[in-house]
Amino acid sequence: MNKVFFYAAALLLCSACGSRHDGFTVQGNFPGLQDGMTVVIRNAENEKYDTIAAGVVKNGRFELQGKVRTPLYCELQIHNQDIESLPEKIKLANTYLFLDNSRLTVRAVHLDSMQFTSAFLAETSQLRTPVEGGALQRDFYEYRTASLPVCLELRKADDSLAMMSLRESYYTPQEYNRLFDKWYAQKQSAEAAMDAAKMEFVRRHPESLLSLYIAEGLLKTTFVRTPEEVEELVGVIGQINDTVRRPYLLKVAEVARTFCKEADYKDVELTEPAGDTVKLSKYVQPGRYTLVDFWASWCGPCRWAIPKVEQLYKRYGRNRLAVVSVSLDQEKADWEKAVEKEKMPWPQLWAGSRDQLIAVSYAYHISGIPRLLLISPDGKVVFSGHSADALRMAVEKLIGF
Repeated sequence: MNKVFFYAAALLLCSACGSRHDGFTVQGNFPGLQDGMTVVIRNAENEKYDTIAAGVVKNGRFELQGKVRTPLYCELQIHNQDIESLPEKIKLANTYLFLDNSRLTVRAVHLDSMQFTSAFLAETSQLRTPVEGGALQRDFYEYRTASLPVCLELRKADDSLAMMSLRESYYTPQEYNRLFDKWYAQKQSAEAAMDAAKMEFVRRHPESLLSLYIAEGLLKTTFVRTPEEVEELVGVIGQINDTVRRPYLLKVAEVARTFCKEADYKDVELTEPAGDTVKLSKYVQPGRYTLVDFWASWCGPCRWAIPKVEQLYKRYGRNRLAVVSVSLDQEKADWEKAVEKEKMPWPQLWAGSRDQLIAVSYAYHISGIPRLLLISPDGKVVFSGHSADALRMAVEKLIGF
């Protein structure tokens, strides 16, 4: 999903540049380290995992130096792949830290105690290897310790929903809906608890550079944050002394103001099957809810969601729930072929031109599809998500059974 707000290249200035007092030093000296082992610090905030600093173990210890323009969430990895030829003797260990320009020390009991945790599981794993040095690391460990129980609850709900989706054919529709409602309610509860924990940390640490990192994630959630929360976060951001992340986040906040909870839907130009250009507002009428399904012919999950959208369409009727699909296909022929095959009994629109596609993507911050958008009778966005089952729950809550 997830990249309009991607900025990692602007954050990072790194080099292994010898001893400098204005940069960082990360060192370690503990049992299990072997001379020649490689030690790498990578930026865990982007998908490229850019290398910030690298070195090798000498005399049983390592020391990496460099400089970052702003503190970064990073992975420190240690491996012996360059000095060991036998696969069964390869060792790979890592830990996570918040890297700033200070002197940091990795406090491992033994290399074997570090183990290896993938980035995907890092947030729900205990940090077994503390990295000490400075107030920022203390804030980081305080935040991770406080949020871990909630993260585990959220992961449990997410995993259960994922397994259910893979095994949907094993259930009757009634059984599937009952179990989905149970686990999705737990997911929503855990998400709310996590959200509250993050807001609380920012409130209690209004001067911490870690609060900038947390605030970034909070501001990038669309149609969830209230206008008051956005302004509260802007107030915290504005008083933290940082010349890179802070200006960037103030720009993010400007965008976040347009994606607040129950924000007005945005009218965009689209193309009808006959080739006429129309406004989305033609299909969003007062007095009823409107579901806008952003999809594409090549998107498997989009096609899988169509039958569930059709169930809602037939269940509630056009007077209570109108539906309109908006294709993001690049080729008109692909769109037309898919529409013919799916036989959707509601209006079909196409973001046919490059300008239309860009306008739609920016209007609703679409970074992945399907994107299911529910608009209330007074024109507010009251649901935005990717799951047709979650959409069903929202519709039942708002419109009734």
